This record gives sequence, structure tokens and C-alpha cells, in this order.
Amino acid sequence: YTAKNNADATGDDIEMHRLSTPRGRDFKITLEDGTVVWMNAESSLEYPSQFTGPTRAVRLKGEAYFKVAKNAECPFIISTDRMQIQVLGTELNVRNYASRDSHVTLINGRVQVSDSENRENAVFLKPGEDAQWRENETFAVKDVDTDAYVYWKDGYFYFDNMPLMDVTQELGRWYKINVVFENKELTDMRIRYFCVRSETLERAISLLNHMKKIHATLSGNTLYIR
Repeated sequence: YTAKNNADATGDDIEMHRLSTPRGRDFKITLEDGTVVWMNAESSLEYPSQFTGPTRAVRLKGEAYFKVAKNAECPFIISTDRMQIQVLGTELNVRNYASRDSHVTLINGRVQVSDSENRENAVFLKPGEDAQWRENETFAVKDVDTDAYVYWKDGYFYFDNMPLMDVTQELGRWYKINVVFENKELTDMRIRYFCVRSETLERAISLLNHMKKIHATLSGNTLYIR
């Protein structure tokens, strides 16, 4: 997309586009205003062919990393089914796969994150902070290792002190497999895990088993965690 520089564009001139990524694929797109978006697997982004009006609004399902083009007079708005994020020019990662795993992680700049259902429930983030959405509660804001939220766009799985369920769900999206926990007590076990995303599924599973804390086996299209 290239800037049209058409301030007089009307609704008839604007098309709404939707870009979806399947399991096992990611994608990079540059929007009309120069904003760059990296989309993770199993995600979708709705956006206009040209931004007009007082805001630049997009809608996300799944996960994406945004490098937002600066425009102090026209805030960039990212909406999910749970959150609304307002930025002027910054880099951030937005993750919105499930209620328990709905995050905004700020890399640089400043953003406001609010609840889609209750706009009074809002927080401002500083670089290095992560806001996790919680139903009927205030956002949980904490300092985080931002690498854990942005390495995926550079071709890596990187998790530090993350629940095993979150790690295996990410592997499932990328390698197009289902994950079954035969030992339910392992779902919340926190682990450190690193793997190149271009590696084979067999390599990714072997790295899980190298930790000696779990036993992961693949049968057909399902990964069993014991």
C-alpha cells in the first residue's frame, strides 16, 4: 500500500481489507500510512485501503507486532474483542488469542490500553511493560522481558518463565498440530524454551524432552504431554 495523499477521499473510495494468516505461516505488511505490521500464525487484521478521518483504526485477532508510523494529529487505534490500544508512534506487540492470554507489550513509546467494554478501565504503559487483560478486573501491568513477546517476528520461539500450556499452544499453531495434556498438573508449569521456527517439529519436541521435566510424544497430528 502506498499513501494516496487524498484528504478528500470519501467512504466510496475506501475499501476494507482483511488479511488472515493460517497455522504455520506469518506475514509482514506495510499499511498505507507507513505502519509496518508483522502477523503471527493463525491471526487476522482488518484495515482500510486508506486512512481518513481523525484516527487510523484497525482490528486484530490473534497476534501482531506493530511499528506504528508517527502522526501526532491522527492516533493509531488497535481494537480487539477485549481491548482498545491507542498510540501515536511506537512499537508494540498485541496478543489476543484467548482471554487468559490477552496482552499488550510496549517496546518503545507510550500507549493507552483500555477495556473494550469498560473504557474507564484503562492504563498507560511505559517501555518494557506488559498489560494483561482480566475479565471484570483492572489490567495486570508488570515489567517483562520483551524478547519473549517479539522474537517470533524474527523467526524464533523464545519463552522465559512461561506456562507450558502457552508454549505448546504456540508450537501447535506453527506446526499445525493439536496438543493434549494427559498430565493436567503440567499445564501451569513454567519453563524456559528456545527454538528456531524453521526447525522441524521433531527438533522442537526433542528440545521439550531435553528438560527432563515432561515427556512429549507425537502420535499422528497430536502432541501428547505426560
